[in-house]
Amino acid sequence: MKNTLNETRLDRIERNPESFFAGMLELKESQKRTDEQLSLTDAQLNRTDAQLNRTDAQLQKTIKKLDDIGDQLGDMGLVQGEVAEGYSLGYYRY
Repeated sequence: MKNTLNETRLDRIERNPESFFAGMLELKESQKRTDEQLSLTDAQLNRTDAQLNRTDAQLQKTIKKLDDIGDQLGDMGLVQGEVAEGYSLGYYRY
């Protein structure tokens, strides 16, 4: 028991080098899979960013069109109000 408590990490590596190297290989493979997954995720994020940029551009066009329509309808309402006012003033004068 005392021998296990005083054993250092280096002692354990020297006692069982095959286990150490097998663990290192597993770690390298795991890191390789993680790097591959990160590359895929980065590519997907780039595609998503591009799609968001296209969506934002289309949204700005739509907003511009809606603003133009609002201006046209507002102008039409103003003209109709002026015409109605003209008729009512003409009506009440006589």
